[in-house]
Amino acid sequence: MIPARAHASLELLRTAAALAVVGVHAAAMVLVSLLGGEGSGWWAANLWDALCRWCVPVFVMISGAVLLSGPADEAAGDFYRRRAKRLWQPAVFWTLFYLALHALTDPLWSPLRAAASIVRGTPWYHLWYLYMLPGLYLLTPFLRRLIAHSSDAELRGLTAACCVLAALSAATPPASATFLTSFLPFTGYFLLGHLLFTHSTQPRSPRLLMLALSAGILVALGADLLRPWLGSRAMEVMYAYQNPLVLLMAVCLFQLGLRQHAGFITRLANLCVALAPLSFGIYLIHPLWLLLLAKVGIDGLLWHPAIGIPLTTLAVFALSALSTALLLRLPFLKLTVR
Repeated sequence: MIPARAHASLELLRTAAALAVVGVHAAAMVLVSLLGGEGSGWWAANLWDALCRWCVPVFVMISGAVLLSGPADEAAGDFYRRRAKRLWQPAVFWTLFYLALHALTDPLWSPLRAAASIVRGTPWYHLWYLYMLPGLYLLTPFLRRLIAHSSDAELRGLTAACCVLAALSAATPPASATFLTSFLPFTGYFLLGHLLFTHSTQPRSPRLLMLALSAGILVALGADLLRPWLGSRAMEVMYAYQNPLVLLMAVCLFQLGLRQHAGFITRLANLCVALAPLSFGIYLIHPLWLLLLAKVGIDGLLWHPAIGIPLTTLAVFALSALSTALLLRLPFLKLTVR
C-alpha cells in the first residue's frame, strides 16, 4: 500500500509531467517553424523545450514506483490481464483516431504509410509512448522478483548499468524500425523510479532545483553548440530522454516532488486529485488541441515565444483537461482516457 502522502507526491509529479509534455510539444512547433534560425525566439523555444525534457522520464519513473512496488508473487498472467484491459482500448481508439486525422490533414497519406507508422509505433508523434508501455509491462513481474531477491547495491548497479547503456544508445542514430524494442532504453528509468521511491536520499530542495535548472540550461546550450556539426540532429542528441543531463533533471525533479513538505502537499492536494486522473487523457488529446489552435493562428509564435509558448501550453493543457473530463463522463469513451 502506498502511503497517502507518497500518493499525493506522485499525483503532483503526474500532473506536472503532463503539463511539461504539452510544453515540449508547444516549443517543438516553434522550433520546427524557426529551423535553422537564430535570435531570441529560437533561443526561447530551445530553452523551454530543454527545461521540459524531464516529462516522459518522470512518467516512466512514476510507473516504476507504482508497478514495481507490487507483490513479487503475483502471477504474471494476472498482471498482464489487468494491464492489457486498461491499455488496449486507449491504444486502439487513439491509433484509429489519429490515423483518420492524418488521412484528413496529410496530402501524402496512404494506407501503406499508415501501416508503416503503426509498425514504428507512431500513428501520431506522441503515441510512441502507448506502444512502448507493453514492453515495460512485460518485464514487470520478473523485475519484481529480481528486486525481491537483490540487495540494494545490486539494484543500484543494475539501474546504473541500464541508464548508461541507454545513454550510449541515444548518442547513435536509431536503428530499430519497429516499436518492439522501444521500451529497452526506458528500463533504467523504470527501475530508477522504484529505487528513488523506496530509497529516497532526501537531498536539500534548493540543491535539487538548481541542479535541474543547470542541467536544462546545459541541454539548451549543447543543442546550439552542436548544430554546426550535427545540424538538426544536435537537438535529437541533446533532447534525447536518455541524455545524462535529462536524466539528472528527471532524478532531481522526481526527488523534489517526492519530498515536498506536508503543508505544500496539502495546499495542492485538491488540484492534484482533480488533475492527476486526467493526465493520461491530457497526454493523448493535447496534440489535437495544438493542431486546432495553430489552425486559427494561436501558437507559440502568436507573440514572442518567451510569452507565446507558456501561454499556448497553459491553454492547450486546460482544453485537454476539460476534454478528458468530458470523455470520462461518456460511457463508451471513458475507457479510452483512463
